[in-house]
Amino acid sequence: MSRRLTVLLVPVVLLAAIFALPAQGAKKRAPVKTVGVVDYAYTPARLTVRPGTRIVWKWDAANSAPHDVKLTAAPRGVRRFLSPTATASFTFARTLTAKGTYRLLCTFHATVMRQTIVVK
Repeated sequence: MSRRLTVLLVPVVLLAAIFALPAQGAKKRAPVKTVGVVDYAYTPARLTVRPGTRIVWKWDAANSAPHDVKLTAAPRGVRRFLSPTATASFTFARTLTAKGTYRLLCTFHATVMRQTIVVK
């Protein structure tokens, strides 16, 4: 290979290598778990995840009754939350970072619509 061709190819190869490598310190995407809000249930009703997992509750398009997601019990220091009320085609998300057990319910159907999420 001629010296001139080598001089032209070396920078091209170096740039390609730089862009092919992930950036140092780049954060991994947080894991995501989707929970269905279907009829009168959260599916799954029990879930185990790692800290930093983003939970996305997704209301089924066929729902006709109103539902919400209320955090009723959580590890110490975790702020309680209540999603907006929706009937269909809606999503609500929270990232769970503290290890422990989270208990949730629908305020409209609290006797039958409950969920437990364990972060460990």
